[in-house]
Amino acid sequence: MKKTVLAAALALASVNAAADTFPSQPMTLIVPYTAGGSSDALARALGKAIAKNSGANIIVENRPGGSTVIGAQALLGKPADGNTVLLIAASFVINPYLLSQLPYDSVKDFQPVTQLASNPHVLVVGPKVPAGDLNAFLAWAKSQGDKATFSSFGNGSSGHLGFEMLKKQAGLGTMHVPYKGAAPATMAVLSGEVDATLGDVGVVAPHVQAGKLRALAVAGKVRTPALPDVPTFAEAGLPGFESQTWMGLLTRTGVPADRVQRLNQMYSEALQDADVRQILAQQGMVAAASTPDAFTAFMKAESAKYGQAIKDGNVRLD
Repeated sequence: MKKTVLAAALALASVNAAADTFPSQPMTLIVPYTAGGSSDALARALGKAIAKNSGANIIVENRPGGSTVIGAQALLGKPADGNTVLLIAASFVINPYLLSQLPYDSVKDFQPVTQLASNPHVLVVGPKVPAGDLNAFLAWAKSQGDKATFSSFGNGSSGHLGFEMLKKQAGLGTMHVPYKGAAPATMAVLSGEVDATLGDVGVVAPHVQAGKLRALAVAGKVRTPALPDVPTFAEAGLPGFESQTWMGLLTRTGVPADRVQRLNQMYSEALQDADVRQILAQQGMVAAASTPDAFTAFMKAESAKYGQAIKDGNVRLD
C-alpha cells in the first residue's frame, strides 16, 4: 500500500514539474499572413517580449493563403502540447459562413488563448462627398440610393460586413465595391472612385491627418488615440453601431488547461511591453488581453454578428 501511495505521489510530482517547466522547448507562433504586414510585426514583437520576460524562444512561422485556412491547418498538424499557437483575426469566425468546405471545425478543433488587440473601424469619406458629419453623410447616402458607394479591403472582410451592418441600421442602399487590400480600398476613396469606407485606424489616420480624407465617426466604444477629435458613432448620433478589426490567439483542442493558462499569461504580459505597445500604436490598435473564457465568449458573439450581416447582405464570395 505504501509503495502504491509513493508511486502515485511521484507521478503527481512529475506532472506538476512538467507543468512548472512549460515551455521547455522552442515554441511556434503561426501567422496566416505574409511577412511584413501588421500581423507579422505584432507577432515578432510579442516573440521578442516573451523571450525577454521568460527566456522562451518563439519562432514566427508565416503560413499565408486560403483565407487563413492554411495557417489553421498548420496548427492542427502540430501536437496538442501547447507549443504552437495561431494568430487569428475576424476572418477566422467569418470563414465558416462563406467557405462551404472547411477542412476543420472552427469551434471544436481549437481552444481560445487570449484576445490580443482591437482596432476600431473609422468611417471616412472622400472630398466629393458633401457631408461634414455622420448625420449629414447618412442623409446624403439615403438620397443617393445605390449610387452611393463604399469600398472594403475584400469581399466578406470585417470592413465589408461592418458596412453591411451600418447599411441595415441606418437604412442605406449604398453599393459595395471590394478591393484586394486595405491600401487600394483607401486609395479608391482618396481618388473619388468610391464615396466612403470603413477602414482600419492605422490605414486611414495618416490621410485624415493630412486633410485628404474626412473622418466622420469611430466604430468603437471609445474614441481612438490616433484620431482623438473624431467622435464615436454613439456620440455622432448612431448608438449601438460598432465594427472593428481584432487579433487573438488559438491553440489546439486537447492542450492541457494549465498550459493554456500559461500561454495566456505569457502573451498577456508581452502585451505590456513598450515595443509591443509601440507596434500596436503604429497600427492604430490597442492591447486587449483577455482570459480564455472571455475570448471564447467574444468570438461566439462576433461569429453571430457576422453571420447575421452575411445573411442580411446576401454576401457571397463568388
